[in-house]
Amino acid sequence: MSKLAGLLKIIRPFTSKGWGHWVRFAFLLAAAGYAGHLLGTSTWLTTFRYSIYHRQLLMRDRTQMYPKRTALVLLNDDDYWGDNYQSRTPLKRGKLAEVMDKLNAAGVNTVALDVDLRSPHPTDPGFEFHDYQDEDKLLFQSIKSMCAADRHVVLASSVHYGDDGYEQMPSIYTNDLKEMPCVTRGYIQMPFDLRQIPGTLEMAVGSTLDSMSLAVTGIADPTAHDQAAAKTGESFRFSDYLTPDDFSTRNGRQFVFSGQQLKAMDVAALRSQLADKLVFVGANWHSNAYGAGPYVDLHNSPGGMEPGVMLHANYVEAMLDRTGTFAPISNTTAELIEIALALVLAMIGVLEIHTAWKWAALAIGVVFSILFTYMLLQNLGLFLDFLFPMLMIVVHSIAEEVLKVWHEFRHLKRDANHKPELEVAGGQG
Repeated sequence: MSKLAGLLKIIRPFTSKGWGHWVRFAFLLAAAGYAGHLLGTSTWLTTFRYSIYHRQLLMRDRTQMYPKRTALVLLNDDDYWGDNYQSRTPLKRGKLAEVMDKLNAAGVNTVALDVDLRSPHPTDPGFEFHDYQDEDKLLFQSIKSMCAADRHVVLASSVHYGDDGYEQMPSIYTNDLKEMPCVTRGYIQMPFDLRQIPGTLEMAVGSTLDSMSLAVTGIADPTAHDQAAAKTGESFRFSDYLTPDDFSTRNGRQFVFSGQQLKAMDVAALRSQLADKLVFVGANWHSNAYGAGPYVDLHNSPGGMEPGVMLHANYVEAMLDRTGTFAPISNTTAELIEIALALVLAMIGVLEIHTAWKWAALAIGVVFSILFTYMLLQNLGLFLDFLFPMLMIVVHSIAEEVLKVWHEFRHLKRDANHKPELEVAGGQG
């Protein structure tokens, strides 16, 4: 009997609230979950999500975080707004050929050109303006020289979503690919969520196309390519991130070069810096004039504002590092965790304890989400986006407090309305 009484005492706080309380809780649970998933695709929340993700990654040991496999040639204002490229769009292909030749002479095995090489007439892949044809030939000749040296080149490809699915847009090199057997194409569009590695696209014609970073990874390590390309759940694997500071010169090794630096350096010195690197060439100049306007191809990412070519290198570093990619936790598991957290807080909410203790439970729930995410990430290589559970916890807690205040206000109002009636009754007595 005492055990039954003890059990009833435990469950009484949960039953005393009535069915209305639990109906509201179920509604809030569904509303918070739905709101969380909507916010997950909202662009205005992107910066906040990247900040959270960046802080989660900072929990890991970053003492050895630097580009171990990649290096960058960033064409800056001195290059683009200078005499070499003369602010021309499209970029002078003859100057890109010089970059390719210098990297070839330095013994670089793989070069990825993250520059726009689309054909000016998409419906006519073989078309090129007469003034550009000679410099196109120079670029193609430099690529053929890379092929003759048994090296690899990854060229940028652009895709668009047509009536039947993804389609590759024609490029100036499309008709010359047969003469350049060392060329691999990779699409350069970034994913909506930059925390995720851009993977393999299923094309409308039945073939597949890797992203530029995945294509470079496939050249360096086919096994790493296959592992990274595999979808887990409904998304690609998450990537670790290097910040622009991580690309700074370290122990005499330089990881970022401008076009002019590359041109001026001695080949032997350049070989010691780049011969073992996968080199990406891309844009990092101001859009309006020298030093004026926003940078071109700049993206907000968990590593901060980074050029697109640095993001491609980031993804490659992550895919070639066994600990650099994480499998996102499945949607079903994530939803179960969210519901479990909400249920625990709901049970705490019905206990007859001080409000301060309830808010302490809210803080503990947030801290628990962070620690649980860290444990999954560090020990199991699984990534849980705890923004949804956190939103659910906050929405539920605030809603419960609002309902509590509303009920107290109704009781006070009802008592105030009954008081005059009692006074009248007392006067008549």
